[in-house]
Amino acid sequence: MKKLLALILALTMLAGVLAACGDGKSDSEDSSSDDKKASADPVDTLTAEKSNDKYRSYYQVWIGAFNDSDGNKTGDIPGVIEKLDYINDGDPNTGDDLGADGIWLSPMMPSSTYHKYNVEDYFNIDPEFGTLDDFDKLIKECHDRGVVVIIDLVVNHAGAGHEFFQKACDELREGKEDGYARYFNFSKKQNAIYQHAVSGADYYYQGDFWDQMPDWNLSYEGTRDYFKKVTEFWLGRGVDGFRLDAVKYFDDDHTDGKEFMTWFYNMAKEIKDDVYMVGEDWTETGDIYDMYESGIDSLFNFKFANNGGEFLIAASSVEDFAKKIKKYDNNIKEHNKNAINANFLTNHDMNRLASLIYADENKFAAALYMLCPGNSFTYYGEEIGIEAPSTSSDANYRTAMVWDSDNLPEIRTEGVSADGTCPLGGVKQQLEDKNSLLNTYRKLIKIRMENPEISRGDITDTIKCDNLCAGIIIDDNGSRVAVIHNAAGEEKELTVDMLENPELRGWSVAQEKSEGIEAELDGTTLKIPAKTSVVLKENK
Repeated sequence: MKKLLALILALTMLAGVLAACGDGKSDSEDSSSDDKKASADPVDTLTAEKSNDKYRSYYQVWIGAFNDSDGNKTGDIPGVIEKLDYINDGDPNTGDDLGADGIWLSPMMPSSTYHKYNVEDYFNIDPEFGTLDDFDKLIKECHDRGVVVIIDLVVNHAGAGHEFFQKACDELREGKEDGYARYFNFSKKQNAIYQHAVSGADYYYQGDFWDQMPDWNLSYEGTRDYFKKVTEFWLGRGVDGFRLDAVKYFDDDHTDGKEFMTWFYNMAKEIKDDVYMVGEDWTETGDIYDMYESGIDSLFNFKFANNGGEFLIAASSVEDFAKKIKKYDNNIKEHNKNAINANFLTNHDMNRLASLIYADENKFAAALYMLCPGNSFTYYGEEIGIEAPSTSSDANYRTAMVWDSDNLPEIRTEGVSADGTCPLGGVKQQLEDKNSLLNTYRKLIKIRMENPEISRGDITDTIKCDNLCAGIIIDDNGSRVAVIHNAAGEEKELTVDMLENPELRGWSVAQEKSEGIEAELDGTTLKIPAKTSVVLKENK
């Protein structure tokens, strides 16, 4: 895969040499207009403000692999608290923090597995990770920093050890079908849907993922009453919202998935008016558009993510990327005017990005998704280029976070260690390197916060220089910014008269050595260095 991308990059650079965006100016012409030229990095002089709404830069924390506070080789909630100053120190304008102002916590409720997606108790914390008191402290510490917290909520299925499922099976052995069995989907006939047998009873149950994950009957009123209590419990503890697992499976023979999603979202809003929800649905975009009609805030943008997604394809054709992100963004808002796109590169179910592309391509891909409207979701370790040791199991995508590559953590995710997973260095090493991937992420998040139009606006138009240099116009209630990406191996020059009195707001350089490389704006003439993304703002 890397060889293929290297070939694409080489062709991109060759095409960049052959393509030109406009006539260049001589050194004498440039020097005569120094009073108009803006080349000092604006990010260092602008002020970022804390968010107070649903638009955030989220950081996905896989709790068991993030930071071990007690030396038992498993990450835990106190370990997350210890590292909060890395995620966000509470001041958007200072510190060595990443700057993320939202955290998505992986499943943390009692479960028999390391991944915790087979929940056995929806009202507690798995002892491996800590206690409810630990969780309450985490919420307070986050809120004190202006950081919101959403938790992974598994609504589609339970764990086979859940009290309700155990009681349902006991009752079915007695021939009773009108008790706890109503919470799940049972049948006397085995087929493609009802695959798993109930031990000691002539019944089968639906478990789309695994026999240890029986599917809830989401159309049953009792199930909905139960999840209302679950929702009240966690929102009452200060949770700001939920990442809903396996939304695509809500729809089955018993349940209209969109109807259930509408009910769940509206129910949660009655408890907490500003609750935020993002759903996991990796089906076709048409299904995603349809689910947005439920009112849910966000659905992950799978079409643009992972290997083969539009964010990585854009390395060879930014023009197509600009058109496609505009179309997608407009489509979701046609189905839900309040839709917030949820952009990401990879997550816990996907191969690590750094295993798919080269280091500097990581930087360019980061700019592509970070500088799009909506919320950004960064998988822990992606900001330092963690690689997966293999693709033999999902555990390889969930290895330990590397804080110091000279002192690797002893965390073992299903026996998989962090050895060899961080060739670019750990957090400690990358904070000391101005050209590091981590510092690129830090800068991009700061650009997002200094220019809130990027997250909150609508894409109204595209900008074309050529297929290697293109961008989008984002309008937030009349305040307009332009985001332009140069994927070529050479500098590009273009006229940016689509904005009135444009101002240079920042840039992100994806070259190996970014120090000293600057974008330049002289009136409406913009010079973009090779492999660089630029943000401009209109000043009427």
